[in-house]
Amino acid sequence: MRIGSSSYSFKRFNYGRPEEASLTLEDIFPLAYRYGLDGLELLAVQFASDNDEYISKIKQLAVSNSQDIYALSVHNNFVNPDPEVRKSEVEKVKKWIVIASKLGAPIIRVFGGRWGTVKDFIELMALDGKEPPLPGYSYEQGVEWNIECFKECTEFASRYGIVLAVENHWGLTYSAKGVLDIVNGVNSEWLKVCLDCGNFRENTYEQLGVLVPHTVLVHAKTYWGGGIFYDFNLNPDYIKIVRMLKDVGYNGYLSIEFEGKSPSEEGILASIQLLHQAVKLS
Repeated sequence: MRIGSSSYSFKRFNYGRPEEASLTLEDIFPLAYRYGLDGLELLAVQFASDNDEYISKIKQLAVSNSQDIYALSVHNNFVNPDPEVRKSEVEKVKKWIVIASKLGAPIIRVFGGRWGTVKDFIELMALDGKEPPLPGYSYEQGVEWNIECFKECTEFASRYGIVLAVENHWGLTYSAKGVLDIVNGVNSEWLKVCLDCGNFRENTYEQLGVLVPHTVLVHAKTYWGGGIFYDFNLNPDYIKIVRMLKDVGYNGYLSIEFEGKSPSEEGILASIQLLHQAVKLS
């Protein structure tokens, strides 16, 4: 296994430390090299542009800083009654499949999506990540929309050799069942799982174990300084988790998602040490 980090760990939107706000992807590559990371997972929303000149610049930075770009992360949402909205979201994923191919990134992290009926994230956490459907719709309908959209996306991804990985996130995929209902429904070798080690509030290791055999990317959540959003599962047992991954022959990346209150440099460096130790002892 190799240890990388999501660019999210360096630049955590509007809720990290103030100095993170000015960081660009261009700034993050030399920091990743300095910290000793093997590679980076890049958030699509952090790209300054999607034109070829900028994409080539990002690829050149990866080479000059000895960083794999092992994944891109796209914020898609197929849980919407409007077929035109879903079509637009499918086109978004397709666009980033092409960009991933240009960057040499073999994986794109994708979402199962949310209804949007709970607007406040803290309230959503109080509900264990569960969200009621829109009036007149059902969980099953949301899954069907995902299956329909991901079938189109995976057919497109197969042309570029890109694997899509559904994360166990909030909303429709708050549980392992939600993830597998989508993955099994699509039934494609081009749709697998991004295993987030911090997103299960209930029966954490049992649910992680269900998804491990389908996993192609691992999000290793860490919370040095305490959690920004919540205080459950702040100390995942990475020795146990890595052992589970080794048992199924997983050899991919452990991708750090630092979501603590400590400075990002401190949190990322501590996370690297933690994961190296877990790999060694598991």
